[in-house]
Amino acid sequence: MKLLFIFVVACIAAAYGQTASLKGVVTDETGAIVPKATVTISAKGVEKSSVSAGDGSYAFSGLPYGTYAVRASAPDLGAQPSSINLNSATQVFNITLRIAATKQQVNVEDQPGAALSVESANNASALVLRGSDLDALSDDPEDLQAELLALAGPAAGPNGGQIFIDGFSGGQLPAKDSIREIRINQNPFAPEFDKLGLGRIEIFTKPGSDKFRGAFSYNFANDFWNSRNPYAAQKAPFSLNELSGNLNGPVGKKASFFLDAQREFIDNGSVINGVTLDPQTLVIVDPYTASLTALQRRTSISPRFDAQLTPNNTLMVRYRFNRDAIEDAGAGAFNLASRAVRFVNTNQTVQVTDSIVLGAATINETRFQYFRPVVELTPNSDAPGIQVLAAFNGGGAQTGHSIDRQNTYEIQNYTSIAHGAHF
Repeated sequence: MKLLFIFVVACIAAAYGQTASLKGVVTDETGAIVPKATVTISAKGVEKSSVSAGDGSYAFSGLPYGTYAVRASAPDLGAQPSSINLNSATQVFNITLRIAATKQQVNVEDQPGAALSVESANNASALVLRGSDLDALSDDPEDLQAELLALAGPAAGPNGGQIFIDGFSGGQLPAKDSIREIRINQNPFAPEFDKLGLGRIEIFTKPGSDKFRGAFSYNFANDFWNSRNPYAAQKAPFSLNELSGNLNGPVGKKASFFLDAQREFIDNGSVINGVTLDPQTLVIVDPYTASLTALQRRTSISPRFDAQLTPNNTLMVRYRFNRDAIEDAGAGAFNLASRAVRFVNTNQTVQVTDSIVLGAATINETRFQYFRPVVELTPNSDAPGIQVLAAFNGGGAQTGHSIDRQNTYEIQNYTSIAHGAHF
């Protein structure tokens, strides 16, 4: 009897001492494995967690027999809780996760504050450049204009983008050091412009300051890093020297000035690549190459004067002189040096702006501009032109001596009235 009792107790202890293992793979609805998913199993008095490995597998061991609740989750994924009955040494239970429902909350306020503005400066498609943003642009006026037109994108109408300097159309771009702010496509529907403002570039120059300030800069470059043109026997010459500076300050207590000046010396190499012909048979004899130096000199000076005539009346006067001179322009490729011309472009601009505040809600502004461009072409030779197809172009230039003078006057007057919510 005693032996039978010991045998029954041993069997019961062995039965209660049995443990099981649980393993499986965590995937999503597409069958892709889900690594780093959290799997939790729980029963009365027992709760364990495991994280799936890189291949999506998970495993538990040493679990007493019984029924367990299984939960699994991953970022943005989840599964409904399920249960499994462990009654053997090793069991497999794969888990499929689905996209979890997330809660999003959007607050709508009756006073949006800075989140919404009807100001033209906050137009979503506008671009305003000032301060350090201007430093990323080119110093050369021609390169600067090309960059601004590229930033402005396509323009309305066949004439491309429009550039306004202090509210005036046309004219030459000022030196970058004298630019206070550049606005691109700020207000396409502004009523003071003659067409839709897509591609419009507005440039505003700096006024004088209350203290004397100045700056000077010098740029230098040469052909040291340039490679030789494969069609030239020797490397084409190149030299660049750019000097620029500005000075500004007060003129009495109610006026100020801003003066900027530039002087550029640019020597560009033009590669001539032609062939010589037999005068009798016109058969190609030898190739002909040469490197011609085209001298370019650019001078610009622009003073600006601002004065407060009365507490409600301000006056701005600005003058700009610009002269570009290029020697041996047009030579290169098949064109021999005799085909070159001397190009001189001289521009003078006078701008006057008078602003008057008439009461608390009315502003009147009058603008006047006089723009005078003069372009002169002088050929190196007056001889008749000679053109031999695929060989060379010699003789004189076909342009002849020409001078083109233009005088442009522009006057504007705007009155702005604010009345309640209307303008």
